[in-house]
Amino acid sequence: MIAEPWRGPDWPKNPPSNLQQTTIDLPPPPSVNRIRRLNKTEMHFYARWLDACSRTVAHQWAQAKLRGVSRPNFGDARVHVLVQLNEKMKLRDADNALKSCLDYLRRVEIIRDDSKQYVRRITVEWVEPQDAPEGARLTVVRV
Repeated sequence: MIAEPWRGPDWPKNPPSNLQQTTIDLPPPPSVNRIRRLNKTEMHFYARWLDACSRTVAHQWAQAKLRGVSRPNFGDARVHVLVQLNEKMKLRDADNALKSCLDYLRRVEIIRDDSKQYVRRITVEWVEPQDAPEGARLTVVRV
């Protein structure tokens, strides 16, 4: 079972209108080539990645909540997404990690959908390990 800590009763249902940007760190995302294989091994691998993401993000949001920052949610706003990937990861193509990252943002309801109606720009770049310590750093900015 994949944990869903963001569905706690204490998080606000309506997104704050003044939220302009949020950044989260995720474990190294699986390649889209690996996700679209329909076998149990790959499905379990993806489920373990989602679970690791949930634990990582829950920890980040718990720390933010202690500072008085609520869970990010951009609702129907248009956004730009910056995906920074640790260059030490084994992925050869940056675009292979993109789908997993966008699907996770949608899953935890930071963005409503990854369609062009909501996500207006996506930038993917390789960065030094200290800039994406967990593997991937996602920054979502309101347009």
